[in-house]
Amino acid sequence: MDKRTGRILLLASLVALTTYATAYTISAHSVASQWACGGNTGYWCCMGTIDNATFFPWPRGPLGACAEVITKMDPADEFIYLYLIRTWMLIAICISSWMLVALYFLKAILPFFNKNQLRQP
Repeated sequence: MDKRTGRILLLASLVALTTYATAYTISAHSVASQWACGGNTGYWCCMGTIDNATFFPWPRGPLGACAEVITKMDPADEFIYLYLIRTWMLIAICISSWMLVALYFLKAILPFFNKNQLRQP
């Protein structure tokens, strides 16, 4: 594998991971705004069963029969909610990731295409 192919594969991997992180962030903020209790609490508040509401591995709200329920999040969900969603760290990570992708494209990929254009008559 030559240098150009390796860099293009790395760029494709960065774009795929950053796209996934962006979709996760959008979904997590949507679930948090609908189902998580306000303030700095790690509790789910909803009309429904809570046992299947989670932020990990993919955010989804509660499903099931309607009943008024307030329950504690498990430790992973609580961490994601309190330290990544409430502090807007997920959004900062996504923006930083897209900046890294753009910088990598400008510094590592674009020069290959410019050199090839200069060689052609």
